[in-house]
Amino acid sequence: MDFFNNCHAKYTTLLKAIKMKYIYICLISILFYLTACSGDSSSSTETGYVDPYLTSEKTVALKSYTLGSQSCSSSKSCGAIIFQGTLNDSNYVGFAVDNYQSGGSKFSLKIYWPGDSIPSSIDNPAGYVIEAVIGGTTYTSPTGNLKATITSGTDSNGVAIYTITFTDSLTIGSLNIVSGDKIEAYRY
Repeated sequence: MDFFNNCHAKYTTLLKAIKMKYIYICLISILFYLTACSGDSSSSTETGYVDPYLTSEKTVALKSYTLGSQSCSSSKSCGAIIFQGTLNDSNYVGFAVDNYQSGGSKFSLKIYWPGDSIPSSIDNPAGYVIEAVIGGTTYTSPTGNLKATITSGTDSNGVAIYTITFTDSLTIGSLNIVSGDKIEAYRY
């Protein structure tokens, strides 16, 4: 009888150990899952700026830009965005245009700076970054002043857009932006 009692005690101890290991593995799995899924859905990225060409669900607004000799007339397929979000764990505001998908000579302009919200105007914002790609060549050293007003409104279909109107001259590469040039952008 001692043999059966002794075996039963060992069996019970073994079952408790297996249950504890199972519970421990389950808890670790749950913690891993919660940690992996705890990110938010902001515009955060570790690889660079937001792509101005919007996915199909974001191309509802009529967008346009006139920047020196570069332009895109008002259409849903025009690549023009404004954004406020997180880039490499820092808050940024910026805007961008892009004609890469429309063929012809490649052109894009990306401008962003540290900020928590979209301002009503900019005047050479501290820490701003500018990049223009013109015909495949990238330029990052502007001359002139980055000054513009930024107003929110709607396009002719009632979709929310922002209008960025430059109020001074800015040259980057062969792109000469003058006062009055503007971007009508969708908020990304």
